[in-house]
Amino acid sequence: MRGSRYGFVGRRALSLVPLLAGILFLVMLLLSVTPGSAARMVAGPRAGQDEVDAVARQLGLDLPVWERYLHYVGDVLTGDLGTSFKTGQSVSEQIAAQLPVTVAVAAAGVLLALALAVPLAVLAARRPGGPVDQAVRVFGALALGLPGFWVAIMLIRLVALPTGWFPVAGWGADAAGHARALVLPAVVVALGIVPPMVRSLRAAMIELHDAEFVVAARALGYRGVDLLRLFQARNALPPLVTVTAAQAGYALFGTVVVEVAFGLPGMGQGLVTAAGTRDFPLVQGYTLVFAVLVVLLHLLSDLVTAATDPRVRISA
Repeated sequence: MRGSRYGFVGRRALSLVPLLAGILFLVMLLLSVTPGSAARMVAGPRAGQDEVDAVARQLGLDLPVWERYLHYVGDVLTGDLGTSFKTGQSVSEQIAAQLPVTVAVAAAGVLLALALAVPLAVLAARRPGGPVDQAVRVFGALALGLPGFWVAIMLIRLVALPTGWFPVAGWGADAAGHARALVLPAVVVALGIVPPMVRSLRAAMIELHDAEFVVAARALGYRGVDLLRLFQARNALPPLVTVTAAQAGYALFGTVVVEVAFGLPGMGQGLVTAAGTRDFPLVQGYTLVFAVLVVLLHLLSDLVTAATDPRVRISA
């Protein structure tokens, strides 16, 4: 059984190699396909053509695509994501300073979403079509239709400003300040990903309600929390893990809106600033890190599924 699970995870990890290679290729092309000349931007609008050509050679824009790709892969593998056109600082260092903020916002949002989605889905699945189920579905529809930026503004105006409990903007200077700064952004992120999580877990719980082993457990006298904990929860876990990984990916990209709204110094804020100033190396670096994080999230979901689902086997 253990070898089957490890084999499943190993194959999934190997299948990500061509995906990561493709991501690197597309990110590398950003410098070529963006409007305008990257070399002209670095050299300045008043630079002569000879100076622009020299910058293009320095950036490797005169090389064939395949050679540029090999150079880019080699740089990424050594942790070199280039140098910012605007600040002259290392892209890797800037992203390393901003990454913890983005991960903290996304993780807090996902944890809050799980804390909301699991009890809501369990309550809704107890009597499908009943009043509680209908109320949960209406809540999900409303939450899914609310724009994240509008929710952030409403939370600032209705919660942060009147109460003073949470900062309107900024990250805070210590752990307590960070925790206070995370609360409202986490609410915005969670509201955007709770509905699909509730739908997935509700469907899994309803499907399990009439499963043979659950019916047998009821015949043996199991009810309520014992029935849920011993027989239904573990079988509903794999789909919940899968949908949570997918929604965590959405949460990462959702931090772009949240960080701008709350003035958080994370990768989302940095990406918006870099795109506005056409700082292509930074845009490349942010795009690559976001994409790799999403891929790693799905690999992590496979690891959790392999550890919790006894049905994982080596396929023929």
